[in-house]
Amino acid sequence: MINGLEEIFQRFDITPHDVSIYEQAFTHASYTNEHKDCPSYDRLEFLGDSLLDMIVGDLVYQANPSGNSGILSKMRSALVGGQTLTHLSEEVYGFDKLVRYSQGEKDNTKFHKHIDEDVFESFIAAVYLDQGYDFVRQLLIKIYSPLLDEAIDVSNKRDSKSRLQEMLKGAVIQYVVIKQENLNSENVCFTVEARYGDVSLGIGKGHNTKEAEINAASDALSKKVGN
Repeated sequence: MINGLEEIFQRFDITPHDVSIYEQAFTHASYTNEHKDCPSYDRLEFLGDSLLDMIVGDLVYQANPSGNSGILSKMRSALVGGQTLTHLSEEVYGFDKLVRYSQGEKDNTKFHKHIDEDVFESFIAAVYLDQGYDFVRQLLIKIYSPLLDEAIDVSNKRDSKSRLQEMLKGAVIQYVVIKQENLNSENVCFTVEARYGDVSLGIGKGHNTKEAEINAASDALSKKVGN
C-alpha cells in the first residue's frame, strides 16, 4: 500500500473494498511507464472531474437560491477550479505527498502544479467507484460546506460590474483610478471611481485595479444607483 494512504482512509472514514483503485488515483503516468502493471490516474481524473461538476453544482444551487445561472456558474468554477483543488490537495489533505512518480519525474514535480489538482479529482472518482455515489456526495458536502459562504460572497462581488451595467441599461460606465498608494515595496492600494459621464456612482479600493473596480461597482449598487 502507498505510504500515507491508510491515514487518508481514517481521515475520511473510508473502509476500502479495493485498495488498488486508490493506489491508481495517486499514480502518475510516468510511474506507469516504469511499472506496466500499475495504471495511472488518467481515466479516474476524467470521472472525478465530472462528479465534482455535478455534485458541487448541486450544492451551489441549493446554497444560493437567489443566484442566477451566471452567478452559480462562477461559484462552481471557483470551487472546482485548479486553484481550489490544488489548495485542498496540497495544504488541507496532503495528497501531493502520496503521488507515485518515475525516478526522473520526481525532480520535475515543482513545475507541474496541475498534478495535485488532477489527483484530487482522481481520488474523488476512486471513492465513488469503491464506496458509491451517496458516500462520495456526503464526503464532498463535508469538504465544501465551509467554502460555500465565501464562494457566494466572492461570486456576488465579481458579478457587481455586470449587475451595475444591467441596472443602468447598457450605459457606458468608466472606471477611473483616482488614487494609488504604495503601502510598502510589495503592496499597492488603488482607489477607483465608477463614473457615468460626470456623475460619480461609487468608489472602491483594492490591491489591484480589477479588485478596486469590483468594489466601486459594489459601492454603487449599495447606493441603489438608478433607483
